[in-house]
Amino acid sequence: MNLTIGIDAGGTKTTGLILDNQKRVVFQTESGYGNPNIHFDKAMANVWETVAACLASEYGKDCRAIVAGVAGIEAEGNLQRFEDFFAKKTDLPIIIVNDAVLAYHALLEGEDGILTIAGTGSISYGRKGESEGYAGGWGHFLGDPGSSYDIAIRVCREITREYDQGKPYSSLSQVIMREIGITDPNGLKGFIYNATKGEIASLSYPVFVEAEKGDESARKYFYEAGCELAEQTASLFTKLHMDSPLKVACKGSLLEKNSYVQSAFKNKLQTLVGEIEFIKNHLSPAVGALSVASLYLDQIGS
Repeated sequence: MNLTIGIDAGGTKTTGLILDNQKRVVFQTESGYGNPNIHFDKAMANVWETVAACLASEYGKDCRAIVAGVAGIEAEGNLQRFEDFFAKKTDLPIIIVNDAVLAYHALLEGEDGILTIAGTGSISYGRKGESEGYAGGWGHFLGDPGSSYDIAIRVCREITREYDQGKPYSSLSQVIMREIGITDPNGLKGFIYNATKGEIASLSYPVFVEAEKGDESARKYFYEAGCELAEQTASLFTKLHMDSPLKVACKGSLLEKNSYVQSAFKNKLQTLVGEIEFIKNHLSPAVGALSVASLYLDQIGS
């Protein structure tokens, strides 16, 4: 039996699957974040922990290749360091791509279209024939528009503006300060500069809770996020000279679970590019390992 290990390493967690040739999952495991731009050594350790668990399972002996989709892998030096590390750990062939590429193949299976991810970070990846391209995915320092991290930072910046201008804190600002455990904005520095990317991004959840209660300022952050994601997706549509109707797949908590982001994204994108066919399924991005492997390996096994 020929099996493939698929690894989806993002900014919050790393998921590992063992798949048969019919995309059936025979083993699954999970560890911490895998984006090396957060902390390289820790991310590498988390990704290897996931791979090692797959190899140590009862199905490990039948695995013929490892395909890893790693957020932030395209940053200078990351890919080579990952490849060198794995070469010392296992003799199995390993293919390492950006996590958006892996998710694209899971949802679109190589068809022309665009995959947009919006979770802790954000990125769009698309293909037209042999051409491929990215938009976004620059990371939280250069900007991840439409992401949970970006929303959280914007909310925190509003708190600092209220403080600087001597304005009373909005109800949303008060909720966020209580969530962090501070009584005034001076405590924001300690949180922002010491918290992980994921911890900061998690502040988008209490914003969502307030939006559900009817807070229009909270909803506005999500509407703006949806529009930014649509603009990012549309820019890739233009760059790749894609045709209508455009096939679009979505991944990440904001685009899969947040109705405010979803509606704004769909409405804005249709305005920008015209007819759209939204692709829906609940497959793990790691399932894309089989399709990615078929592009890089003549044959898995032997």
